[in-house]
Amino acid sequence: MSLRVNYDDLEIIGFDGGGIEMFNYEGQPFTGIVVSMKDGVVYTEEEYQNGYKEGLQKEYFFTSGVLRFEFTVRNNNLNGVFKTWDENGNLVKQSNWKDGAKIS
Repeated sequence: MSLRVNYDDLEIIGFDGGGIEMFNYEGQPFTGIVVSMKDGVVYTEEEYQNGYKEGLQKEYFFTSGVLRFEFTVRNNNLNGVFKTWDENGNLVKQSNWKDGAKIS
């Protein structure tokens, strides 16, 4: 099971040579899931590996908690399917990405 922490518990340790933000948790590069909340409602869930955003990323509507976006980040680029839903939970858009470039 992945470690799951609140975004506010992470420490921004700076930027790497490519300008990418890096995060620590309890003094170590963070690996796990970061949750951001507003008024007690989860609005993002983001996977991190070794201090970098890497893996599945999700954003939810504030008002309903329904999934709004879902996509995957690999090496700081969009990769795979980017999905968008409306507030009723209907899939309204889908696109495919590879190494940060939209391919369909």
